[in-house]
Amino acid sequence: MGPRIPSLLIGEGAREEAWQLATELLAASPQGHPDFLELAPKGANIGIDQVREAVAWARYPPARSQLKVILIGPAERLSREGASALLKALEEIPSHLAYLLYASAPDLILPTIRSRCALRWSSGTPWAAELSQVHSPDEVRFLLPFVRSRADVEFLKGLAAPRESWQEAVAEARELSLPEIGAAFSKDARHSLRRRALAQELLARLPQVPADEILAVAEELARGGREVAQVFLEELLVALLAAPRPSPSWLRKVSLSRGELEANVNVKLLLEVILLWPKRG
Repeated sequence: MGPRIPSLLIGEGAREEAWQLATELLAASPQGHPDFLELAPKGANIGIDQVREAVAWARYPPARSQLKVILIGPAERLSREGASALLKALEEIPSHLAYLLYASAPDLILPTIRSRCALRWSSGTPWAAELSQVHSPDEVRFLLPFVRSRADVEFLKGLAAPRESWQEAVAEARELSLPEIGAAFSKDARHSLRRRALAQELLARLPQVPADEILAVAEELARGGREVAQVFLEELLVALLAAPRPSPSWLRKVSLSRGELEANVNVKLLLEVILLWPKRG
């Protein structure tokens, strides 16, 4: 058994889903389990001493299950020293150990920790069991990062070839102009794979394109209304978190903008601010 990539769950209900994943990995309830360790804030932060104790605990093989599980959260509450110590631990994970992290403000997590984790948007419900009704375990693992609602689960259950569908979505996004990407996102916001491919392609092009094209994208996205804008901001946040070196200020702005959208702001203006953000400096 090789080392497992740490999972970072973000979004509504991330803590509950992290506990559910821990239950699945241990094949038992984590409560009182000898192979389970939770790192939660003691006072304001999760400190370096807690991380060091967890690393020492992780050196020994599991007592009852096939894996040991360390659950850390909210991960944005790691102190800087604790985050640095955890980063070193994530570089050499024992084959018998699984790390699960969750966060409500992922933009505050050390970027080097985010880059070492498999990011997953959580909607608070374990969807794997439903997807496994029609997909293989490998396909379920591939599809879970695309799920943000029950509607996504129902849509993804209907896909005959998930990986091929994703490759087609990526290829199609590359052929579109920026305004066409905005229009396609509004049209395909319910298509879990296409909207992710469109958001990633848009993110890759934004730094190089002129401002007038960016404004045209914002206009096309705004035509879809608040619901489409909310979905787009969530997809943009996921794409940013997966980027090698995202701008911390841009991450924070995208994260906060989802709340601003609910506060009845001008949708088009908000999207313009978000998409033009990389050109500020």
